[in-house]
Amino acid sequence: DFQLWLKEELNHRGWSHSQLSRRAGISQAAISNVLSGERRPGCDFCVKIAAALDLSPVLVLIKAGILSPQSPDDDPALTELSELIRSLSPDQRLEVIRYIKFLRHK
Repeated sequence: DFQLWLKEELNHRGWSHSQLSRRAGISQAAISNVLSGERRPGCDFCVKIAAALDLSPVLVLIKAGILSPQSPDDDPALTELSELIRSLSPDQRLEVIRYIKFLRHK
């Protein structure tokens, strides 16, 4: 459920609706309408929310139900991780791999 997910994201970051509104360039009314379930989020809304939250637009569009995961095995968290890793340098990617291996063995 997109509303619950977005509320949890805001809570996790300690952001208010007005902070999200300013960061995303979306009116507080539009955000309130989506969070209350009065309005479904559209593509433009999701892309702006993704930018404000520094998340992959694909992840937010999947959370909103606008895009379907590409396969049954896809997980939005894996999609986001993949997008983030692509933005790293080769050295940073190796560091992430080492850290994941460390976590797996922990």
